[in-house]
Amino acid sequence: MNYQKTAKEIIDAVGGKANIKSITHCITRLRFILNDFSIPIKDNILKIDGVISIIEQGGQYQIVIGNKVTNVYNEIIKELEDIPDTNKLDLNEKKDDTSNKSILDKFVNTVSGIFLPVLGAMAASGVIKGILAILSVTNILSNSSGTYIVLEAFSNSFFYFMPIILGASSAKYFKFDIYLGALLGAILIYPNILSHANDDSLTFLSIPVNVIDYTSSVFPIIITVWLASKINKIIGKLPLRSLKFLLQPFIVLLITAPIALIVIGPIISFLSIHLANIINNIYNFSPIIAGAVLGSSWILMVMFGLHWAFMPIFINNIATQGFDPLLGLLLANQFAMAGSSIAVGTKTKQEKLKTLSLSTGFTTLLGISEPALYGVLVPYKKPLIASIIGGCLGGMLTGLTNTLQYGIGGSGLLCIPLIINPNGLDLSFYGGISSQIVGFIAGFLITYIWGFTKKDDVVL
Repeated sequence: MNYQKTAKEIIDAVGGKANIKSITHCITRLRFILNDFSIPIKDNILKIDGVISIIEQGGQYQIVIGNKVTNVYNEIIKELEDIPDTNKLDLNEKKDDTSNKSILDKFVNTVSGIFLPVLGAMAASGVIKGILAILSVTNILSNSSGTYIVLEAFSNSFFYFMPIILGASSAKYFKFDIYLGALLGAILIYPNILSHANDDSLTFLSIPVNVIDYTSSVFPIIITVWLASKINKIIGKLPLRSLKFLLQPFIVLLITAPIALIVIGPIISFLSIHLANIINNIYNFSPIIAGAVLGSSWILMVMFGLHWAFMPIFINNIATQGFDPLLGLLLANQFAMAGSSIAVGTKTKQEKLKTLSLSTGFTTLLGISEPALYGVLVPYKKPLIASIIGGCLGGMLTGLTNTLQYGIGGSGLLCIPLIINPNGLDLSFYGGISSQIVGFIAGFLITYIWGFTKKDDVVL
């Protein structure tokens, strides 16, 4: 692929530089916010070399490129920087006018906008946690050794200091000072304040402060930064003149931090604990049914971007319990999609489709599924159904064996270390591995036998 050529063609196809309000990217997609969404012609964009699919959701025009998205994005940025008065183009902006969006769209956009920038760091921490679990279970490392302690710091620091990290990311999303956002997160986990957790000894201006351990928490800091951004806008309208640089952050911090500690933190933490309990009650009612429902619907949720709504729930469960039962139900999805994609690659007579199906099938096993999803499964439809069935069967199996996930990292093969119980290998681990195998076999066989015939083997 000629990245420069692809970038220029994409810019022209979405309406030129003047129609691009902002752009960012995730692991596989270019995410445009356009001034006029009616200009791009989908069929023309799909003909561009390297473009796999088009998705319009959440106020974004998303172009799926695959694992080469960063290269194309970089070339697009070079082209956009040639625009006169580029200060009017915020290349990192992820927000748009949300007045016409549903509450669900707004929520999903907010969560994805906050978590996308930190996914790399979170995934790296999860991978290290998985490696550490393997080294511990195999007795290669003792949990008292210096190497173990250092690696544990590598794996846990992201989650321990999550209020600081999410404070900065939330501030960027809400157009607030990222350093004040990080500072608000730091205040929530300041050691001397945490030393008063679960006692009634701390007060602020004679008001009792119900201190809770906010390390690894998600929701309190996001709500706090959102409030700070609103207060900041109000303070910004005051005639502070030359003292504005000093007084505005001071006033915002002085108002927001106590509200966070006295009101937001305790309320959100209370709700977070009950949310985890509700999810556990639903799961415990019938893990098999939960596995069937979530395992079968997850691929569709990813297609519509609804999976972002679950990210805070996953992290909240791990923060409050040390594990998450829902992630365990999703282990088979990547393997089911990989099996279906590889089955298409095995049966097709088209050389280009064979290469695409096999390559994206194998990358799906490593956790990057969107190229296979949008390049193979969605266009041919039946392989997508086969993947959904495979995810359903695998989810039922992990529900039966109560497979849990103890960290968040990658998906596919990278998830395997994360389902290792810190106390050692157990039935839930073997159930998780079995679900992945079942998902792959089901996706492959259903696609091979039913989902891709000679009639389907035509150029779309």
